[in-house]
Amino acid sequence: MTSPDESASTDPTPARRLTEPLREPAALALLGANAVFLFVGLLRLLVPNQYGDVTVRADFAYSLLVGLNAALLPLLAVLLATHVRPVLPHAALITKVALGEYAVSGVLGALTFLIWLVGRLAEGEVFDALLGMLTRAGWLILVAVGALVVWKVWSTLYRVPRAKPQPGMYGQPQPGWPQQPTGWPAPGQPAGPYAPGQYGQPAPAQPGPQYGQPYPGQPGGGPQPAHPAPPFGQPPSADPTQTIPRQPGDPGTPPAGQEGDRTQPFRRDDPR
Repeated sequence: MTSPDESASTDPTPARRLTEPLREPAALALLGANAVFLFVGLLRLLVPNQYGDVTVRADFAYSLLVGLNAALLPLLAVLLATHVRPVLPHAALITKVALGEYAVSGVLGALTFLIWLVGRLAEGEVFDALLGMLTRAGWLILVAVGALVVWKVWSTLYRVPRAKPQPGMYGQPQPGWPQQPTGWPAPGQPAGPYAPGQYGQPAPAQPGPQYGQPYPGQPGGGPQPAHPAPPFGQPPSADPTQTIPRQPGDPGTPPAGQEGDRTQPFRRDDPR
């Protein structure tokens, strides 16, 4: 249980109850005022007037683009939104806008600084250019410090890092590429005509064609010969029951009129 002193210390004071609803409008007002100052400084730099050339306009615009207002107003807005409990609901948006205003101040401030410095050196005012360079460098340092604080708050609390894609294992398809078919049938389905094996494993043996059947993929023509062709220069061999025509003068030819069955057994010499 908490003591009465502890509960009293955590309760907001009456003044805080009054000013708590004004925190977010105050932070937005600080950012809005600085945005107006930046816009006026840009108009001072770009719009010509009768008071001087571009060097004089750059001198007037620098105090609005890089000055006390540009260095402190965005930082105060971020501190009100993030460093006082409870944190404002739009603290991330306020921090991002403040960071953008610091970026605009830095770019336009560096541009006006270079324009003014070149103009003063062209007029021969070396000593005045040296003093002005030191003063403007000091204001740029203040803006850089405020921008660094706001950047740390935004990058630590509100920046969402991008998820890096996980590298796939060997053989797994990468994101964005179509998956290659593995060739293996699903459970309960018959295997296809060709099923390549996985990497490092032999492919399953395919049954060869039976004797006298053409290989798959070859055009089916006429019937294939049952015996291979003989080597060049040798007479073709005949079946034992092959009919051999004989001439009348050959030995062993039966006389005329006894031409019965001309099919005689023929013994092939044993090659051994």
